[in-house]
Amino acid sequence: MKYVSNGFSPKMLNPNMELTFTIEDSSLDEIQEQKDELISSIGHDSIAEHLGIEKNRINIQLEVDDILYFVQICHDEDHKQCYDYRKICIIK
Repeated sequence: MKYVSNGFSPKMLNPNMELTFTIEDSSLDEIQEQKDELISSIGHDSIAEHLGIEKNRINIQLEVDDILYFVQICHDEDHKQCYDYRKICIIK
């Protein structure tokens, strides 16, 4: 499964499986390319609006081969709002 979220916690990993994960940089373009395949667990209004994805605060449980696109609001050197995009791949 592929998800998009504004949060990530190890509690999202299936506790019945021994899982590891990688974290890579991602981009708005990559998320937009995957948009039709993504399950939203975005709980933040402005991030959902920025991505053009529905706000859908749900709990998810990640398993082998799942991908989580993680989006956070950040601020640049001039204190302007920007976004940080990460791709978390769940592996065994």
